Amino acid sequence: MGVLGGLHPAVLAWTAEKADGPDWFLAAAAAIPVPEDEDDGVVRLVDDDELGKHPGPAAVLQSWLDSPATGEILSRSEVYRAVAKSRYRTLEHLRQIPADEALANHEPDVALTILLDRCGRSTDRWEALAAAMTFDYDGEKITFGELRDSLDPTPAEAQTS
Repeated sequence: MGVLGGLHPAVLAWTAEKADGPDWFLAAAAAIPVPEDEDDGVVRLVDDDELGKHPGPAAVLQSWLDSPATGEILSRSEVYRAVAKSRYRTLEHLRQIPADEALANHEPDVALTILLDRCGRSTDRWEALAAAMTFDYDGEKITFGELRDSLDPTPAEAQTS
């Protein structure tokens, strides 16, 4: 138990949640407390009630999106779902989610409302949206933000006289 106490909190958290080993070892790793002022490096998705207790709930959502570790314990899709469902999400959060995830899997009504508002009465934007909705990207995924930005027609080149 003494050796475990010298490990970084991230190692202990990973060991307790992910590692295979004898039950006594996993229980010992989980029993070592992490100081409240120290981040153990493990992404934990919490509901909006818990987020509301944090001084910066939108920053917590951004940390979920930025975390490189989410693929180890949580799937990226789970993170996207949690961000899209949160009342603390912003347009900037949604812009970072892959377009197909935002429109097909996670709170599609939110993403569609944003696109409908963006298109308005612009025929060009509706045509651009129809073309973009094919999701034929040659294997390259675009974000919801890139999709939204693609609805703005490029300015016409200045005509030379």
